[in-house]
Amino acid sequence: MSSLIRWLTAPVIEIASMVNDTAAVLRGEQRYRDVPAVEPTAGLVAEALVDGSFSLLVSLLVGVPESQIVRHGHQELLAMREFIESNGWYGDPTGYHQTPPEVCAPQLSRKSARGLRGRSDYLEMTFESEYEPHSGEPGRERWLAHEDNGTAVAYVMEHKGEDCPWLVCTHGFLMGQAVSNIQGLSADWIHEELGLNVLMPVLPLHGPRSSTRFSGGGLLQPEFSNVLHMFAQATWDIRRQVGWIRARSDAPIGLYGISLGGYAVSLVSGFIDDLSCVIAGIPAVDFTSLARDNEPWAYHAYGGGLQNDWGLVRDVMQPVSPLTFEPRMAVGQRYIYAGVADRVARPDQARALWRHWGKPEIEWMASGHVLASMKSDLKPFVRKVVGRHLFEPGEAPFLNESSEPGDEEDGLRVSV
Repeated sequence: MSSLIRWLTAPVIEIASMVNDTAAVLRGEQRYRDVPAVEPTAGLVAEALVDGSFSLLVSLLVGVPESQIVRHGHQELLAMREFIESNGWYGDPTGYHQTPPEVCAPQLSRKSARGLRGRSDYLEMTFESEYEPHSGEPGRERWLAHEDNGTAVAYVMEHKGEDCPWLVCTHGFLMGQAVSNIQGLSADWIHEELGLNVLMPVLPLHGPRSSTRFSGGGLLQPEFSNVLHMFAQATWDIRRQVGWIRARSDAPIGLYGISLGGYAVSLVSGFIDDLSCVIAGIPAVDFTSLARDNEPWAYHAYGGGLQNDWGLVRDVMQPVSPLTFEPRMAVGQRYIYAGVADRVARPDQARALWRHWGKPEIEWMASGHVLASMKSDLKPFVRKVVGRHLFEPGEAPFLNESSEPGDEEDGLRVSV
């Protein structure tokens, strides 16, 4: 009965949070220094409601965990922090990440997906991930028990007979299936209109690698060590996939990720040499703040055993935090875009990455989170970046520098 009451009351508390966030947009609050203010519009309010509905949906899918499960997750985090410290990885976080082998003979299958914009043809690339948490690492056996997750998956769109540049595009939370990746990452547009080869990695526990009823659901359990393993394996898999590209071509390679994928590419950029650029879109780069901001309000209502130790979570996430590592490319090759009204990965996430990266070019959009990457006014920004870094001068006919939007102030590009 108590579990039923918790489940029924959680939506009420979540809706109250959504209303509060929407009211903040209506008031035009400027909550974050270095983030431009924007006049509230009907569109922005609608996007705040969409973001709030997204968080509410995720909370309903997850439900309210039993307090003993939360306590078990806390004990596992304590053990994980001790494990990291005993291996010296707080002093040398790169040591936590194992060097992956090259991909040998991946399986490539021709497939097609039909979405809102018609049919898209692609290759599905699969291979054994071979990633394993360290021997003795807390949560290792539970992680390895996700059988489908052991197969790495990527969707590939490649121009036949041409040595075109590559953009590795990494999806966000709840995505991972071919249709959602192609649509949500505008892969057809990148492939056909920009003339790039596209590789879309599937993050661990997402899409065909998921072990729950919805993509990415395995990350929303109280055992936060799952998140550590997920980003460690994502880094491992993407490094192998970039290696596969390099074995086939000397063409430039860029990274592009949205939301959770923005976290992944920001992290991976600290491990791969000779990348031409990286674009972090509406990035979530501080998992602790992201989880705390989106924590179901029911946790606060019931208190006690449902309270998380966020300081402990932050300690454990340090070896897989993009804010721990520096990209292996110049500041001028790093790009960020974010939404000023984002109520999922709030603006302080992108701001933290911008500061950590040395204040590179950033595009602040009059947008929330869920709809940001699908907006047509984002395309000039992506077009400019790939034209500037993935093509030789004069070889990107689609590039129109005069169409660059916005004004610059102290390295901060504003387009609102």
